[in-house]
Amino acid sequence: MKTLDLLRDLAEQIPSLLTTVACIVFAVIRWRRYPTTASLLLVALVLLILHLIVFSVVYTWVPDMFVNAAPAADQEAVTRNVHLILGLVTNGSFAFIFALLLTAVFSQRPLVQRY
Repeated sequence: MKTLDLLRDLAEQIPSLLTTVACIVFAVIRWRRYPTTASLLLVALVLLILHLIVFSVVYTWVPDMFVNAAPAADQEAVTRNVHLILGLVTNGSFAFIFALLLTAVFSQRPLVQRY
C-alpha cells in the first residue's frame, strides 16, 4: 500500500515536474548566451526535481518507521517530533534551492546607471 501512496504523491506533483523540466529545456537553450546563469539555474532545477522525488519517498516511509519502532506510550510524541524534523529539513533544503534559483535569476544583470 505504501507504494501506491508514493505513486499517488508523485502523480500529484506531475505539473511541478513538467514545469521544472520545461525550465531545464529553456536553460539549456540559453546556455550559449548566459553560461553562468544557465549552469546555476540547471543545478537549482535538478536539485528541485530531486527534492520533489526524495521527499515524497521520505514522507511516505520514514514517519511510520520511527513511529512503529517507538513504544506505544511515546508514539504521539515521536510522531510530532518526526514530522517537525522532516518539516525543518524539507523546508530548509527548499529554501537553499530557492536561494540558488534567485541567485541565477539576478546573476549577470547589467548595472543600471542612476543620475
